Amino acid sequence: MRIYCSIIFILITSIVCSQAEKITIKDLEIKLDSLITYTMESEQIPGASYIIVKDGKILLKKGYGYTTLGKNLKPIDPDSTIFRIGSITKTFTVTALLQLKDRNLIDLHTDVNQYLKSVKVPTAFKESVTASHLMTHSAGFDELRGRVVYNKNQQLPLKTFLDGKLKRIRKSGVVSAYSTFGIALAGLLIEDISGLSLEDFMKKNIWDPLNMTMTSIELPKNQESNLSIGYEYQNGLNVPQPWEWYHTFPASSINSTTADMGRYLQMHLNLGQLNNDTILNTESALSMQKQQLSIHSEVYGFAYGFYERKEFGLKTYNHGGDMLGYSSFMTLVPEINLGVFVVHHHENTGLRKKVISQVLKHFGTDNIVNSNPERMHEDVSEFAGNYKWMSDCYTCSNYEQQKTYELSANNDSTLSGFSRKFYQVEPLLFKSYDGKRIMGFKRSEDKKIRYMSLGNVNAFEKID
Repeated sequence: MRIYCSIIFILITSIVCSQAEKITIKDLEIKLDSLITYTMESEQIPGASYIIVKDGKILLKKGYGYTTLGKNLKPIDPDSTIFRIGSITKTFTVTALLQLKDRNLIDLHTDVNQYLKSVKVPTAFKESVTASHLMTHSAGFDELRGRVVYNKNQQLPLKTFLDGKLKRIRKSGVVSAYSTFGIALAGLLIEDISGLSLEDFMKKNIWDPLNMTMTSIELPKNQESNLSIGYEYQNGLNVPQPWEWYHTFPASSINSTTADMGRYLQMHLNLGQLNNDTILNTESALSMQKQQLSIHSEVYGFAYGFYERKEFGLKTYNHGGDMLGYSSFMTLVPEINLGVFVVHHHENTGLRKKVISQVLKHFGTDNIVNSNPERMHEDVSEFAGNYKWMSDCYTCSNYEQQKTYELSANNDSTLSGFSRKFYQVEPLLFKSYDGKRIMGFKRSEDKKIRYMSLGNVNAFEKID
C-alpha cells in the first residue's frame, strides 16, 4: 500500500510540475509576443522569427510579419522562411575546423602554414599562427576593407582574395580582436585539408546529419521562393536591399531557417550530438563553451567560435550576425541547457538583443548591483588616454580619421569612459558602478598599458 501511495504521489507531482511549466512558458510567450510586435511596429520591421530550445525540446518557435512587402504578402514561417544569418556563419566554420581536429587531420596548436596549400601566412613575427588563434580571433591580422561585392560575377575565389591580404599587425595569441580575415583563413584551411569546398564540407558533415535541409551558402534555385528579402528603413519606407556577396564568405554568408538553427542549437547543447549523429567529439564541443582567451579571466572573452557574456546571472556563449537587411543572434546557456536564436529585418538593430534579454530574464535571476563596492585607491593615470577599436583597419589610408575612445582619470582614483564610471578591483581590472561592464588591461613588453577590453568583440589598443 505504501509503495502504491508513493507511485500516486510521484504521478501527481509530475503532472502538477508539467502544468506549472506550461503556464510559465505561456507567460514567456505572451511577453515575447508583446515585445516583438511592439518593437516591430515602432521600428517598422517587416518580419522576425525566433526559436527557444531547452533540454532537448523546442519550447517556442514563432514567426511574425512578412517575408516580402508589396502585393504578394507572405507570412514568416519559422520552418521554411530563409534569412541570412551573417557572422553567425563563423560558428559553423569553427565547428567544421574542429571536425578536422577530431579526425586527427590538424593540430590546433601547429603553424597553419604546414596545412595550407593555397596561400601562406607571412612570417612577420617569430610567433606562428595556429588554428587555435584563428578560432579565438587572436591571429593578429589587420581588418582590411573591400570584402563585399553586389554582383556574383565579381566575387573572387577565397584563395585569390586572401593572397597578399593577410597583414599581420601584432603577435599572435596576445589578445582577441574580432577578425573576419582569421575566420576566412580558417575556411580556406578546411578546403585545403579536406579537398572540398567549404559549402560541400558543411553540407556533408554538419547540415545533412542535422537535417538542416534549408541551410546553404549559395542559395539553391528551388529555395529562392522561401527567401525573406532584406529590408532597411530609409526615408519613411522599407526599401529592399541588394544581395551581398562576400569574398570572405566563411565568416558571413550562410542562409538558414529558424527551425534549422534550432537543430544547430540542440547539437551544441548536447555536446556535439543529435539524433544519434556525432557532429563533434565531446572535448571539441566543450571547447566552444569554455573561455579559451581573454585579457583577464573575469573579462568576457572567446571560446572557440562563440564569445562570452553574462546576463541575469546566466553565463552565455553567443554570436550575432549582421548583413544588409538582416540581423540575427544566437545564445547557448549550457548550465540550464537552453538555446535561443532570433532573426529579423534591418541590419544592426536592437530587437534581437531585447528578445534574448527577455528570455534570459525569464530563466535567470535579477541582476544585482553592488552600490558600495570595495575598490583599490591607487593612481590610475596610466590607464587614461585614447583607445582605438582593434577591429578597425590599421593599414588603411583613413587610419588617422578613425574614431578613438577616451578614458579619463578622476580625482577619486576612478576612470570615466564609454558613458560609465569604473572602479579598480585589481591592478589591471576595473568594473563599472552600474554593474554592466568589466574592463581589463594588458601591458606591452615595455610594461606600458597597451590593450584594453570591455569583453569579447570590444577590444581596444591605447594610442600613444
